[in-house]
Amino acid sequence: MNQTTTFSRRLRGLFTITDYQPAALAERLGVGVQTIRQWESGTAVPDVNQFREIAAFFGLPYAWFLDGADGQPDAAVMAEKLGLHEDTVEELMELAEDTSGPVLDAVDSAVAAVISAVWAAQEG
Repeated sequence: MNQTTTFSRRLRGLFTITDYQPAALAERLGVGVQTIRQWESGTAVPDVNQFREIAAFFGLPYAWFLDGADGQPDAAVMAEKLGLHEDTVEELMELAEDTSGPVLDAVDSAVAAVISAVWAAQEG
């Protein structure tokens, strides 16, 4: 997974699992909502200063948006944090890596966002 894909997937995921709306981020950055949508789709990327502001907006380290597979937590640790069985977490993590179709892409984005958000919260 390249960094643009990782960034766009994680940005979409954060909008999915938080109460934040693209319009709020656009206002903070002084850009249009269409620009945020382009970042979400991976057709454009923010500049360095915007990228830092995006990380600050969500309260996350900016490296989290770019660290591909290395950003995945240990399944046992995640299972304990989520109150799930380790096998369930492992299956969800595997599903998050599968992008074979539109439905799985949607599930992938949601699962990756939840796993990544919990991981970021535990690291923060």
